[in-house]
Amino acid sequence: QVHYLHRVFYNQEEIVYFDSYKGKYIPKTEFGKPAADQWNSNKEIIDYQKSSVETYCIYNYNIIHSFTADRR
Repeated sequence: QVHYLHRVFYNQEEIVYFDSYKGKYIPKTEFGKPAADQWNSNKEIIDYQKSSVETYCIYNYNIIHSFTADRR
């Protein structure tokens, strides 16, 4: 299983992140809480982030894994 994190920074500080295991945005600071609440209430944004696991992560993992597994 691939774990996807989409991290959002403001002023060099992480304020919110999307966790594919939990399927929602998690605020890291009080400043990130309004953004997390807004994004979590938008089904299209959540569906897009969930699909990113399939679109980017698993595809790239398979490429990297096949390359590194062959080198062992």
